[in-house]
Amino acid sequence: FWFFGHPEVYILIIPAFGVISIVISGISQKIIFGNQSMIFAMSCISLLGSVVWGHHMYTVGLESDTRAYFTGVTILISLPTGTKIFNWLSTYLGNPPLLHLRSSSTFFALLFLLMFTIGGSTGVILGN
Repeated sequence: FWFFGHPEVYILIIPAFGVISIVISGISQKIIFGNQSMIFAMSCISLLGSVVWGHHMYTVGLESDTRAYFTGVTILISLPTGTKIFNWLSTYLGNPPLLHLRSSSTFFALLFLLMFTIGGSTGVILGN
């Protein structure tokens, strides 16, 4: 993450979101819960990601009010991301017999959700 700039990070995460959606949908044998909210969340992440990129590129020499605005937007990106995490977990946990790890793709998807949640939480803490 630290070797890339923010435009590359948001471009690289878009296919990963698609892979996780397909894997969780295949595991639970259902469509992803909240399909429209997932599309809206991805749109918000793309839009806010551009502003976050501006925050990381152009914060030197800005006034404190402008810097506070960019900090708020950086923290705001956690809301649509939390929506995606909630919908993925709701889809996976909506089918109780599938709670055991049957395949490596299940293990990968759940570990991705765990690591993405930890990374997002630290991002909110460091963004403040």
